[in-house]
Amino acid sequence: MSLAANSTLDQKLADIELMTDQAILASLSSVFRNEGSMMVCHACDDVGELIAGIIVDNESEEAWVLCGPCLRAIPLRGAFAS
Repeated sequence: MSLAANSTLDQKLADIELMTDQAILASLSSVFRNEGSMMVCHACDDVGELIAGIIVDNESEEAWVLCGPCLRAIPLRGAFAS
């Protein structure tokens, strides 16, 4: 969200998706391994933790890979958490 010139809150909502499907995560991980790389949590960089989800910002086409502990640390509320 951004702060408008008149100090009112811009009501633009973010188009964010949380991917936690284990089959998709395993498939993506396999693709990375086949290319000589691996998925590592963007928050803690712990190569020993299993990847539990990917947060995707559909508007900017950016994504963040998160391990289980870091994903659980996100305080979710409202419709996103349901």
